[in-house]
Amino acid sequence: MKKVMFSALLMTIAIVTFGQKGARINFYSAYVFDDGFDVFNDANTYYNGTVKGGYQWGAGVEYLFTPQSSAEILYLHRSTTVPATFKFSSGTQARSETFDLKHDFILLSGDGHFAKGKAEGYAGLMAGVLISNLEAPSLGESSSNTNFAWGGRIGTNIWVSSKLGIKLQALILSASRATGGDYYWSWYGPIYLTEYSTLWQFSLGGGLTFKMGK
Repeated sequence: MKKVMFSALLMTIAIVTFGQKGARINFYSAYVFDDGFDVFNDANTYYNGTVKGGYQWGAGVEYLFTPQSSAEILYLHRSTTVPATFKFSSGTQARSETFDLKHDFILLSGDGHFAKGKAEGYAGLMAGVLISNLEAPSLGESSSNTNFAWGGRIGTNIWVSSKLGIKLQALILSASRATGGDYYWSWYGPIYLTEYSTLWQFSLGGGLTFKMGK
């Protein structure tokens, strides 16, 4: 429901800003690298694994207040797997499972821009939420949660015409409680872990940017 509401909001913003000078529509495509997690309570209570890398796509609506500053609201999605090993107590066996994971980031980014010829560099910080949904195939169970997310990026727009540019971008995002804890593992026994681990997601990619208005 949150994703549907945000998609509707993004479309509304895009329609409102379509004819506005300084408005841009951005599309993103990137590869996200692996991120490991390892939470250890004692020899009988732990979990560890890897959030596997993979493809990420997204879109955003950006507005330039001046040629040197902008704000963008954007959505990023990826689907991946999480091979993990975990154990809850001395009375249970260690188990392994490959989970199915979906990540949906909804972010607000503030960026600085600096142009030289057809190249327009940019860098900025962002904050928002990460909506995670994880499924355990062996049980047919799923769970989801929403956590605060933040990150930063640096990139370049290469303008191939007055309206169309090609984006090159490096992005790092983070969210606490994005892996582990009762969110992932409470299905497997009466004991759950209250510790949390922090997700670090680094990606390289690009996309397209379109200038709106006359």
